[in-house]
Amino acid sequence: MSQTDLRAALQGRSEIEITVKGRTSGRSYTYPVWFVLEDDVLYLLPVRGTETGWYKNLRQAPTLQVRAGRQALTANVRLIDDQSRVAAITERFREKYGPRQIRAYYPLINVAVEVPLHSSHH
Repeated sequence: MSQTDLRAALQGRSEIEITVKGRTSGRSYTYPVWFVLEDDVLYLLPVRGTETGWYKNLRQAPTLQVRAGRQALTANVRLIDDQSRVAAITERFREKYGPRQIRAYYPLINVAVEVPLHSSHH
């Protein structure tokens, strides 16, 4: 699958599915999440910051699968805890979903997750 197909599948969507491996069980867990797409990078905000279950799993194994419709991509992620970057990403979420929704949906925003859509295989 090419990144172009995934980018096309993301257009007009407000939610995607992410799948992460459980840190103790090794099982796969799938969650619907909100996202912001900027160039070739997808940004995710864990609902309860560092206390979010799927975020804790990513700290252990920073790989997830992103699915939009029939398109899927497995990527290595970067965990962002720099507060100025988190604030900038949160602002993008406010622009996409509206400030009231963001306030209601995210009780704690202290980290973000960066998912590069380009393949790391050369």
